[in-house]
Amino acid sequence: MVVFDQLISSGIWEFSVKGNQIRTVGTGIGIIDARQIEIPHPFYIRSSNNNSSICYIGKTIWIKGIGKVDTGSNDIKSGDEVSAIVDLESDPHSFNIKVNNEIQPFSVISFPDGVKFILTFGIMNDEWEFISLKELDKSLDLGEEDRRKIYKYL
Repeated sequence: MVVFDQLISSGIWEFSVKGNQIRTVGTGIGIIDARQIEIPHPFYIRSSNNNSSICYIGKTIWIKGIGKVDTGSNDIKSGDEVSAIVDLESDPHSFNIKVNNEIQPFSVISFPDGVKFILTFGIMNDEWEFISLKELDKSLDLGEEDRRKIYKYL
């Protein structure tokens, strides 16, 4: 796992990467509470109190070590451009994922004020390419929110 040292504590941010080689389901993108000292793998479910991550791996969103499978979401494959979007201006805060510029049909809300972006690797040869980290001027247009699954970080 890689944690990017840029603290995100205000604004709307998009972290974009390209999956050059994605060979396993364990390769993903997400955020972690910036106050987390020991950083567990997003799959670690033994103590959700010690796992403060939100991570999109395959087509599953992992929230504090607990997976939420979403059959309407896209798998991350080699060649895909993937973005994690954090909106700290919205109330509650929201976390969303785009795969090849398509917003996935879920949002995670109510997570901590300070976060850092993370990338996970399933095996040694999996490879992410950093594209950009940029602050956005406005929130995502999520379309029909009544069709969107909303998960609380709690």
